[in-house]
Amino acid sequence: MKKSLIALAALGAFAGAANAQSSVTIYGFIDQMVTKPYATEDKQVADGAFYGGGSRLGFRGVEDLGGGYKATFGMEHRLNADTGAQAGGVFWQGYSTVGLVTPFGAVNLGRQYTPAFLMIQNQIDPFGGETVAQGREIGMRFGVVAAGGATGSAIYKTRVSDSIRYDLSLGGFNLGASIAEAAPNGGEDKPFSVAANYAAGPFWVGVGYENPAAEEDKGWNVGGRYNFGWATLSAGYSKGTTAAGADAKGWIVGATVPVGAVDIKGMYATSDIDVIGQTRKIGLGVHYNFSKRTKVYADAARISGDATDALDNKTGYDLGIKHTF
Repeated sequence: MKKSLIALAALGAFAGAANAQSSVTIYGFIDQMVTKPYATEDKQVADGAFYGGGSRLGFRGVEDLGGGYKATFGMEHRLNADTGAQAGGVFWQGYSTVGLVTPFGAVNLGRQYTPAFLMIQNQIDPFGGETVAQGREIGMRFGVVAAGGATGSAIYKTRVSDSIRYDLSLGGFNLGASIAEAAPNGGEDKPFSVAANYAAGPFWVGVGYENPAAEEDKGWNVGGRYNFGWATLSAGYSKGTTAAGADAKGWIVGATVPVGAVDIKGMYATSDIDVIGQTRKIGLGVHYNFSKRTKVYADAARISGDATDALDNKTGYDLGIKHTF
């Protein structure tokens, strides 16, 4: 009996140690708003995905293998929470990867974000690519505004499937590079992306390059930001060529001013694409943080430029709530 108790205690201790070495995290957020998009008179209840963010449910995990090695995985589903419908064309629209972290960097396989997007393009906009006031798609990704208020990149990809990605972090320096197995939609090139950034205290700077798929399209980004305490200021610049061989460039400046629980945000962005013309956008927002997880927000934006001349309405606004879990 005594030996059985000792064996059972040892087994329990072993199981506890094994469980302590691995973990799975469930995360996500629900973002809903009442909005009147620019380029339309329609007012509607919408998910944050309307402007490029979007509600999501994700799972990520890590297992410590010892010796500085870890196994990792992640899956993220996107949804339109206002209707419950799936967002995008695939269930794991956000990403779905498995990888290995080593003392010499991390390697991940699957559907994943491009380094140029995650490490540079998504780091400059004070709105983080969300709400009607976001400027990421215009200033950092050569966005073109269509009827109904949708904004799509003329060159860059947010994520690619069937890809391999390598990441290395040394102190405040981070490097990422990815390449996909094959060009989507009959493209000429395998999508390739590389980016690097450096952070030291309140200072951050980064640069990235991307060759998405077609023979002609390519682009690079550079940006930086600085947290002065009373405000965080940011700026970014993009330059490239579309799949049709048209030259494109864009830039964005932004600011976030914290006042107690309130964040006052503003940005100005512009893109200029040969043949299509110039698009300009200004966005302002007030975001009140009830807690680290829950906030309400109100934003307004106006677009202009010769690329938007055909649009009847150039002003938009939203009022929303976002809860992160």
